[in-house]
Amino acid sequence: MVERMKAAPEPLKTTLKIPHTLRRDAHAWVRRLTSGEATVADAQALKRWCDTSDAHAAAFAEARQLWKDFGPAGEAVRRRQAARTRRAPTLGRRAFLGGAFATAAGAAVAVVAPAGLWGAFPSLAADLRTKTGEQRQVALASDVTIDMNTHTSVALRRDAGALHGVDLLDGEIAINSTRGVAQPFVVAAGPGRAIATQASFEVRNLDAHVCVTCVSGDVRVEVGGRSLTLTANQQVTYDKHALGAVAQTDVATASAWRSGVLVFRQTPLSDVVSEINRYRPGHVLVMDDKLARSRLNGRFRIDRLDTVFAQIREVLGASVTELPGGIVLLG
Repeated sequence: MVERMKAAPEPLKTTLKIPHTLRRDAHAWVRRLTSGEATVADAQALKRWCDTSDAHAAAFAEARQLWKDFGPAGEAVRRRQAARTRRAPTLGRRAFLGGAFATAAGAAVAVVAPAGLWGAFPSLAADLRTKTGEQRQVALASDVTIDMNTHTSVALRRDAGALHGVDLLDGEIAINSTRGVAQPFVVAAGPGRAIATQASFEVRNLDAHVCVTCVSGDVRVEVGGRSLTLTANQQVTYDKHALGAVAQTDVATASAWRSGVLVFRQTPLSDVVSEINRYRPGHVLVMDDKLARSRLNGRFRIDRLDTVFAQIREVLGASVTELPGGIVLLG
């Protein structure tokens, strides 16, 4: 794989030489996290450990994959471990190894997890990830390139060693594929998947809602036994309940993030703020319901998003209060 960084360089772990001590520590983490007794504090500590260096993150990903590859024997061990007495609050092994929370564990974390911790979990199952405000372009193969937007987690899908797609665990990606008909590229996201050969398309997976946008070529979208085909400038959304109808879309607006720009056209301020919060540290809050429903137009550079606050003040007449830690209150 070949990649070009747009911010915060982070070399691919596959190019790293992992020291024996890191492998040993990574396996200790896996044993802890699959014991059924892992706590939120463990999750925070693991995230800090993985963020120490690319070698740390690579060691954990390698250990996680080896554990998953144990097959029936490993599953028997995990069942015995899961039968142990749990301390509350605990996190099930799937929170770390599969990218999805077990129901009981997820409920416990929802009560006690600190703000921002939820977003850390999909990245633990990822092969590729971006941080807040970071964008990355990765050449997965000679015929497939993906652009990863901010705060995005992607797991590679391989069959007999050959790459045939990715799992978009969280975030947003753009795919350019020039593959032949015999080798379609698959992007799994939530309960469905997008399949294409020679096409350019984007997939966004946020808050259990998935949006697929076709820029050029044809993209087949499959969800729960239903399927449809998108052509250029078409878009469809889906979730676990339904596959929506095909709609025409302005690709220039939808794809603006790839050029380092966000474009809002009569967008409710609540949606503007939700989008901005994906790209900048801290948090922006709208304190007034009427203001949240106000609509905003504008084109803003991602690397200078604080300029949006001046427009919100001038156009919408809102007060803007900036607090330490990147907290901004709009009222």
